[in-house]
Amino acid sequence: MDLSGVPALRLGDSAFAHAENYNERKYFAVVRFVRSRYTPALRERGNRKMGSRKQSISVLVVMQDDFERGRIAGLLRKAVSLVHEATDGREGVRSYRDNHPDVVLTDIVLPVLDGPDMIAAIRGEDEDMPFVVAYDKYNPKTLLNAVELNIDAFLRLPAEADKLLDAVRRCARTVYLRRKLAQADRMLWSLLDTFPGMALLELKGQVVYANKRMVAYLGYPSFDHFRAAGARVADRILTLNGEDYSGGESGWISAIVEDPLDRDAVMHLENPGNPSGRPGIFAVTFNVFQNTSLRLFSFQDISELEDEKTMLADEASTDPLTKAMNRRSFQRLLGAEIIAGKPFSLIMFDIDHFKSINDEYGHDVGDAVLREISRLVRENIRETDRLVRWGGEEFMVLALASDMNRVRQVAERLRQAVEAFGFTGVPRTVTSSFGIVEYVSGESQDGFIKRVDEALYRAKEEGRNRVVEG
Repeated sequence: MDLSGVPALRLGDSAFAHAENYNERKYFAVVRFVRSRYTPALRERGNRKMGSRKQSISVLVVMQDDFERGRIAGLLRKAVSLVHEATDGREGVRSYRDNHPDVVLTDIVLPVLDGPDMIAAIRGEDEDMPFVVAYDKYNPKTLLNAVELNIDAFLRLPAEADKLLDAVRRCARTVYLRRKLAQADRMLWSLLDTFPGMALLELKGQVVYANKRMVAYLGYPSFDHFRAAGARVADRILTLNGEDYSGGESGWISAIVEDPLDRDAVMHLENPGNPSGRPGIFAVTFNVFQNTSLRLFSFQDISELEDEKTMLADEASTDPLTKAMNRRSFQRLLGAEIIAGKPFSLIMFDIDHFKSINDEYGHDVGDAVLREISRLVRENIRETDRLVRWGGEEFMVLALASDMNRVRQVAERLRQAVEAFGFTGVPRTVTSSFGIVEYVSGESQDGFIKRVDEALYRAKEEGRNRVVEG
C-alpha cells in the first residue's frame, strides 16, 4: 500500500501531542499504526546506518513533549545501550551530572532552563560533550544561538528515525574517538608512573598529568587528589635558575621552553614531606611529543649534587683554619660591590704582637687564637657583613650599606670584644688594631685597599689597640 500520498503521514508524530481534541488524537494514532505497519523499511534503514548491534553509548533525551520524547527514546533504545530522559533544562543538567551520558539530545525550547542555557551549563563542565539539538519551528535567532555553542548535529521535529539515528551515529564517532584518546592517555599515564623520576605532561600551559612520584613529592596520594585540591606545581616553586619565582601558574613553563640559551633549568621546589622543610633541587628538562603540542617535563633530583657543589665552592672560597672568606674570593666580591655602586665600608684589623704569641706559646695556640678571634668577630657583625682573612693575622670586614659613622661603631665594638676576651692558652690580654675607610665613588679597588691598609698602619704606629679612620 502506497501511503506517501496521505497528507497526515507527513505531519509527523509530534502532531499527536498538538491535536486539539480526542478525534484528532485518534486519527493520528491510526496514522502512526498504519505507518509503522506498512513502512518497516524506515526502521531497517536506520538500523543499517547504526549497524546491527547496539552502540555502546548512552544518550540523554531532554524534551518537554512527553510523546515525542518517549518516541525518540524508544527509537534510541533499539540502537544504543542506555537512554535517560528529562523534561526540562534543569532536570537535564541534573541527569547529566548523575548519569554522565555520552551524548545529549535536547529540544532547543525547554521550560525552567532553556536549551541553549542548559547546553552552556553542561559545556561548562565538559566542553567536548556532543549535542544533538532538535527544533520544531524554524527560529533563526534561536538556532544561531545554538550554532554558536558548537552543536554537533541538528534534528528537525518531528524526528525521522533515519535522521535521528544518523545524527546520533555522528556523535558516536566523537564518543568513540574520545574513548580511544582517553585509553591512550591512561596508557601513557601508566607508562609515566613507571618512570624512575618525577615527571608531568603539559598542554597549552596546563598540567594534564603528573606521575605518582611527582604528586607524592608534592604531598598528594594521586593526580586525581592533586587536581581535586586545585593544587598547582607553581605554588611549590621557590626559585627558578637562581631567581625567586613569581611567574604564576604557567610562567615556569614558558621560562624553560623559551630559554634562548636552551639550558637545563634548575628549580627549587618546596618539599612538604621533608620534616626539615628543606626544598629539593631539580634539573628540569622537556621533550615535545611528535606532531602534537604535548610536552613531557622531567625533574631530576640534583639536591646532593648541588650540596656537593656548594661545599666545594665554600672550600674554594673559605680559609680552612678560620672559616673566613679567603683573599681571592674577597677580591672578586669587592670588585662586584664597586661595580654595583652601592655604599659600603671596609674594616682592616690585625692581632697586636701576634708573633710573640706564636713564639711564647706555640703555633697551636696561635692557630687557636686565629680561630677564636674569627668566631668572636662573626658574633659581633651582621649576617650581611663578610669576614675575610687577608693574610697571616690580618683580617678585613666588608660592611655593606654602611657609612663611616656605622663602621666606626662596629670597629670599636670589635676592638672592645677582642680586648675583653680570654683566648685559649694565652694568659695575657690580646688586643687588635683597626683601620676603617668608606668607599668613595670612582675609587679603584687597589686604591681603596691601600687606604684601609694605611689606616691600620697608623693605628699600630699610634700605639695599637685603637681605631683609625682612613
